[in-house]
Amino acid sequence: MQIESEIQRYVAENLLFSDRFPYEADTSFLQEGILDSMGVMELVTYVSTAFGIDIDAQDVTPENFDSINRLASYIRRQQTKGRSC
Repeated sequence: MQIESEIQRYVAENLLFSDRFPYEADTSFLQEGILDSMGVMELVTYVSTAFGIDIDAQDVTPENFDSINRLASYIRRQQTKGRSC
């Protein structure tokens, strides 16, 4: 659950300019207007730096980056993949 908390904190502080994330963890960033395309790119940069993973452009999809839970799952998959290489 720590990954989810870190993502929520980042999005709230840096993209929503708030002290809390007032949405459910499965809420779509794009459908709810939480992030626009620039926000997604900021999130990609944050995830790469904060979690130490390389993100391929083809991975920047709604399936991986459109909610707290989807993004946390993607990060865990990438971290596991990095350890097995």
